[in-house]
Amino acid sequence: MAKTDQAKADKKRQQDKERQRAKRQRDAEKNSSLGIREYRVTLSQTEADALTDLCAYRGGVEPYGAAEFIATLIRRDKQRMEDEKAHLGTCDFCGEPLPTGCKNGLGIPRLKGVEKCFYTRDEKKLRL
Repeated sequence: MAKTDQAKADKKRQQDKERQRAKRQRDAEKNSSLGIREYRVTLSQTEADALTDLCAYRGGVEPYGAAEFIATLIRRDKQRMEDEKAHLGTCDFCGEPLPTGCKNGLGIPRLKGVEKCFYTRDEKKLRL
């Protein structure tokens, strides 16, 4: 009888594995079709504690989930970036559009260090 019970348990485990594999596959296909991507983030204990505190504080009555909080931060920072871009205009020194101007297409600010250049005066304001 023990062999029969073991065989049943093994069969059930195998069915559970297959069911989970199929569910992961369906979820992956659904997320892919919706354009959803999953990212893994490694946080220190301090960062994890801060995330927990922020989720509770910013969530109102119900705390945010970590994924919801991070997605909200991304959406808000994207809007902030768009607002900043709209107000940047062009560099007063070289006349190129900001924030990509002054880089001469090479990704390296060619006039950095010149007092009137955007990259000398204001580029750090765009960083987080």
